Amino acid sequence: MFRNLRLHYRAAKRIGAFGRATQQGMTAEQARAASDAVYPSTAEDLAFEASLREGTADPLPWASMLGLLVAVAALLYILRTPATALEIAGYALSQLGYVLAAAGLFNGTFLALGLRKRSHVFALAAVCLVVGVALVNVRT
Repeated sequence: MFRNLRLHYRAAKRIGAFGRATQQGMTAEQARAASDAVYPSTAEDLAFEASLREGTADPLPWASMLGLLVAVAALLYILRTPATALEIAGYALSQLGYVLAAAGLFNGTFLALGLRKRSHVFALAAVCLVVGVALVNVRT
């Protein structure tokens, strides 16, 4: 799930070091060597950079990350109420379930969680909704 995000982050650090080196007057070869010295590349990094150059790299899942913000906002909202910990967890899970259901209807994927099939998105949405509703309705 976080592999793609981690690869983008490491590539951004390496590209930033390369850019700073070229701004200091280094040639492309010298800048590449300087960025490699600061941020040594792994085989995974080199493969990812090649896929970026070829245009075959997976994009960052911005839409589903924004969808996760809805669930986080719901969690932050209910934290201000006198709800129990189980109710808070249930409310956040049920909101995540609603977001997943909407993603399943409109897109069929939820790449922030690594879900690439509509059936997986709907299955997780159903689990989140059932568990969330159950937790909200637990009486202690």
